[in-house]
Amino acid sequence: MSDATSPVPAAAPVARKVTSIGLGLLAVGGALSAWAFFDEDLRTRFGFGYMVGFTFAWAIVLGSLFFVALQHATASVWSVVLRRVAEMLASPMLILAVLYIPLLLVALLHPDSTIFPWRNPTSEMAEHAVHVKGSYLNETGFLVRTALFFSIWIFFTWFFVRGSLNQDGGRRADITERLRKFSGPFIILFAFTATFASFDWLMSLEPNWFSTIYGVYVFGGITLSALAAITLALSALKRSGLIAPELIRKDHLYSLGGLLFAFTCFWGYIAFSQYMLIWYANMPEETIYYTKRLSNGWAGVTVALAFVRFVIPFLFLLSRQVKTDERKLGMISIFILFGQLFDLYWLVMPNSFGEAGPGFGIPELGPVLFFCGVLLVAYGRFVRRHPVVAMGDPHFEASRGFRLH
Repeated sequence: MSDATSPVPAAAPVARKVTSIGLGLLAVGGALSAWAFFDEDLRTRFGFGYMVGFTFAWAIVLGSLFFVALQHATASVWSVVLRRVAEMLASPMLILAVLYIPLLLVALLHPDSTIFPWRNPTSEMAEHAVHVKGSYLNETGFLVRTALFFSIWIFFTWFFVRGSLNQDGGRRADITERLRKFSGPFIILFAFTATFASFDWLMSLEPNWFSTIYGVYVFGGITLSALAAITLALSALKRSGLIAPELIRKDHLYSLGGLLFAFTCFWGYIAFSQYMLIWYANMPEETIYYTKRLSNGWAGVTVALAFVRFVIPFLFLLSRQVKTDERKLGMISIFILFGQLFDLYWLVMPNSFGEAGPGFGIPELGPVLFFCGVLLVAYGRFVRRHPVVAMGDPHFEASRGFRLH
């Protein structure tokens, strides 16, 4: 085994372990999901639970693709030794596209589906909102935009991951330049597609409400999820021996920790700004969003979200020592991923429970376990087939010797 990485066969035991865990989660999550889907009393909740599970996986995958493009665009040296981990996390984009189809079939083809209420408005306010937004919120536009989003993401996932893998045979600077050249255009496309996907998939769950910074709010969660997943996967691969201990220095960990801290602050700022502006304006068509989340038992969930998503990670990541401690950084990364799941629950599930208070059970747990299993199986396959470090990058040696000072 080299001092940086080992593809097959040394990676095989790790790949089998990851795949086995993933298959276990797939089996349990799939069984629970099937139970909820075929139970008429749970089917509606399951549809919203599927949205939570899907968007959780989507945030990790798309956020990791954004991280890869950002490192190329900025010609970052420090991240080269860990960039392949982000490429691995981004690789299941095509799988996610396929797994979004069942949600489309249920939400758009089933006449009684309540997942996207703009299709069947029941209140006077919703009817007015749908009428005003009808040129955008319609089934044809929704399907065309969804196909366009995934086409762009799938292409650039293939482009960046395949380009990086092609360098493993030799340190070709021309590939690095080509990846860097297209990273800027992708980041612009990412900004538009991620924003409009958040409008279509999440904000349209409440068509009579809107927020001009909703896309930025979702972007903060996407980026935080990816950074936490990269940190956690990096730590796991290092402990498994597939990445040599001396390859990832405290300086690399500190850089990841600093980004986690920065985007935790960013998410907190955007979340507060959205609430403050809506509270200050006090317009019924805007305040209805927070009224729903501060009544019928949801107030406790909202307060808990602020602590889980911002206060606790903020205080934890203030310490420089935490940012350079692999174990502690891994722990807070798990907590941040849980915070992302909690945030998505808060964004989506009030629309499922209606006037009832919050709840959690099989319809919510099943899809989350299922999508976690899907990701782990995909990552196990990647580890089995490809090196987990981009040794062919021309800046690899400079990256492994990276120093902050």
